[in-house]
Amino acid sequence: MLCCDNLNAMNFPRRRVLHWSISKRFGAPETMGTILVRRRKHGGDAFRATIILKRDNKIIHRETRTFEAHRRAKDWIRDREAELARPGELDRIGRPSITLGDAIDRYIAESKKKIRRTKWQVLNAILEMPIARMKCDAIKSEDIVSFAQSLSEGRTPATVGNYMSHLAAVFTVAQPAWKYPLDRQGMTDARTVTGRLGISGKGKERDRRPTLDEIDKLMTHFYRAHSLRPTALPMHKIIAFAIFSTRRQEEICLMN
Repeated sequence: MLCCDNLNAMNFPRRRVLHWSISKRFGAPETMGTILVRRRKHGGDAFRATIILKRDNKIIHRETRTFEAHRRAKDWIRDREAELARPGELDRIGRPSITLGDAIDRYIAESKKKIRRTKWQVLNAILEMPIARMKCDAIKSEDIVSFAQSLSEGRTPATVGNYMSHLAAVFTVAQPAWKYPLDRQGMTDARTVTGRLGISGKGKERDRRPTLDEIDKLMTHFYRAHSLRPTALPMHKIIAFAIFSTRRQEEICLMN
């Protein structure tokens, strides 16, 4: 096995190779692992680890994972190369596999309970993200944590928590319902980690209620607006209904 670390002499400002390894065993495919470091847009480095298997100078398998730390990327290459060397492993991964996106699509399609608008929007947003293209059996807790960290750029911990909660519902039913190999415990562990690190969390609790004077001003404003434009929503009536029925906004919007 050949290894080389910290090839800073290559002098690539935004992208450089930190590690490569080549291993060849008699009768087995040639395995090559590399780690490419990239400077993130908002600071910090991302370490992209790639494993390529060749037989007769032809690529027969390729895997790529991105990590927050060089050591984790290097450990993944070592562990994954050992897994790929096991008898039958290449045949197993060569078969068509179910992705997280497939699981989300099926969850939406087969759910008899009405999926509310926010949850539907969140799940459809996740379908457009890289994690949705990952195979179910390849998603580990660290992948879910990395997913949450990417979400936290430009989103509050409460919003990230909503994404994690709605995605957890898919992990909960996928294995027992459809035998999709999603790691439910991995999701639980990831939610614990993101909560402890402050990546996800609950929304800020209301620290007061509107005063009667504030409610009166709102009711007067919306009543006048509706009088000027009768086709507008009667917000003065909706506010009164919300107060006395104690229903949430989402519940009111779903009423016929």
